[in-house]
Amino acid sequence: MAGIDSIIDRILKDARDAADARVARAEQDAEKLIAKKKDQAKEEEAKMLSDAQAVIDAQAKQNRATQNTKSQRRLLSERVALIDEIVEEAKKRIRALPKEERLAMIRDFVVASSEGDDGSLIVSAQDKADITDSFLSELSEKTNSKITLSDKTGDFDTGCILICGECEYNGTLEARVSDLESDVRDAVNQVLFAKK
Repeated sequence: MAGIDSIIDRILKDARDAADARVARAEQDAEKLIAKKKDQAKEEEAKMLSDAQAVIDAQAKQNRATQNTKSQRRLLSERVALIDEIVEEAKKRIRALPKEERLAMIRDFVVASSEGDDGSLIVSAQDKADITDSFLSELSEKTNSKITLSDKTGDFDTGCILICGECEYNGTLEARVSDLESDVRDAVNQVLFAKK
């Protein structure tokens, strides 16, 4: 029986050795698989972090652009408001000019606008009392036409309206500022905000 026991022992030993070898191979395969999965997990983690950072960077860039746009709009709004204030202050000062300077403005406008046609001059109630016959004679002489003072006064506070036949030339402060508004705004903008 000893021979059978020896054979059984040998079979059992071979089976244990084979099982141990399989377990060892399985453990090695498992370690390789774990290492491979760890590497894949690290790669996926790095990719996810990279993607997340790209999203964060894009969002930060968009936020900066949005903030920059808002800042530019606010700055533009402030510039426009400041230019409006300066234009209004200029109009206020023109309205407060002494009589001689207001009449000089009227004279310059009539001389520049008249094309040699006879005309009727409409002025503000404030300026009507200051228009003399000699002033009208001067205008007539400078324009080679007959300029008369209208009986009615204009519904404005500074400047004049010259009517020559069918043509009406509006030299009121509001009309002149409106005509020159973009030029005035550009000039004020250059003075105030030109980069030095």
